[in-house]
Amino acid sequence: MSGPWRQNTILVKRGNRALENFKSFITEEEDKDEPYKLLILSSHDPHDPNVTGPLIRKKASELGIEVFLAEFNGMYMEDKGKDQLVYSFPVDEEGAYEPPGMKDDGVKYDKPFRINPENTLVMSRGTGVGAKTGNMSWRVACINLESQGYTLINPIECHDICIDKWYNQIVFKKEGIRTPKTVLVRHSEGAKEAAERLGGKFPMILKTAVGSRGVGVIWVESLKSLHSIVQLLYREDEFVDVILQEYIKTDYDVRVIIAAGKIMGAMKRPVVGDDFRSNVSQGSEPEVYELTEIEAEQSLRAAESVKGQLVGVDFIPAKNRDKESPYFIEVNSTPGLLGIEAVLSKTKAKPAKHVMKNEGIKSITKEILQLYMNRDNWS
Repeated sequence: MSGPWRQNTILVKRGNRALENFKSFITEEEDKDEPYKLLILSSHDPHDPNVTGPLIRKKASELGIEVFLAEFNGMYMEDKGKDQLVYSFPVDEEGAYEPPGMKDDGVKYDKPFRINPENTLVMSRGTGVGAKTGNMSWRVACINLESQGYTLINPIECHDICIDKWYNQIVFKKEGIRTPKTVLVRHSEGAKEAAERLGGKFPMILKTAVGSRGVGVIWVESLKSLHSIVQLLYREDEFVDVILQEYIKTDYDVRVIIAAGKIMGAMKRPVVGDDFRSNVSQGSEPEVYELTEIEAEQSLRAAESVKGQLVGVDFIPAKNRDKESPYFIEVNSTPGLLGIEAVLSKTKAKPAKHVMKNEGIKSITKEILQLYMNRDNWS
C-alpha cells in the first residue's frame, strides 16, 4: 500500500492511539475519585444565622458523603488511637443548637464523629475576629487539626488574611491585584490626614477592618462627617482599625465562588435602592453573571493570593470589562452559598465558559463537594 491510502491509514492509526490515550487519561482522573468524610466546624448566632453549614450538610448527605456539622460552642475532641472523636451539641436543620440547661434532661451530645487526616476534610466556617468563632480556643482547635495533618478549608492563614480588610488590601497590593485606593486611619484625630492621602475627593467609603455582611461599611460625604465618625468609632473601641477607600461608582458588584482553583459560579449583586451596598444580606437581588477572560483570570489570582481553597471573591467591574482588570474589594474565606445556589438553580442558561460544568449535579454546593472526591484538590 502506498500513496494517500497508506498515509490516511497511518493517520487513522495515530488518531485511534491518541483516542485510547485520552480515554486512559479520563479513566485515571475518574479513578482518583474516592469517598471522604466531612467535618463542618461552625457556630450559630441568632444575629448571624448559620445557614450555609446546614446547606453543605444536606448536599453532602445527598452525595453519600459521611458528614458531621459540629457546633463550636461546647464542642470537644478526644484522641482514639490514630483517629479523633468529635463531640458536639446536636445541630438542627436551621443550624441552631440547644444549649445545656434549656431542659431538665442534662447535657445532651450527638453521637461522636470519628475522623482521621487521611479520610476527613475539615470545613472551618469561622475564626472571625470579634465573633464567637474568633476566640483563641477556636483558633487553637483549627491549628491543632492542621498540625495533625488535616486538610482545612480554609487554612488558618487564609482566614487571617480575609478577616481583616486592611490585611487583605496589603496582600492585594503585594501581588499586584487592582483594588480601590485604600488608606489606614491611624488614630482618632487622623481623619483629615487619611482623607488627604486618599486624594481629598468625597464621597469616600469608610470601613472597620473587621466586619461582614455590609456591617461596618459607611458612606462619607464630607470631611466633617468623616472626623465625627472616626472619633465615635475610636471612642467605642480604642483598638479599632479603620480604613478609608475611594468610592467607585457602580450599579452592582460581583461575587465569584472559587473552589480548589476552579471557578464554580458568579453572581451580580445590584446595589440596594438608595444604598451603596450590594450584599445579599442587605436585600440585594442577585443575578447570574458571565465573567470576561480578564475577570476570570484576575479572580483566580485574588483567590490564590490569600491561599484560598473555597472563597468568595468580590469585585467592582471596570468600565471596559474585556480589557481592564476589575477593582477587587476583598476575599471572603467563609462565603455564604445559599444565595448563589438559588440563583444558579433558577437559571436555564448554559454555564459561562469559565465556570465548572457538571450536568449531572445542578447544584453549586454539590459541585464543590464533588471536586474534593479527587484528593489532588485537597492540597
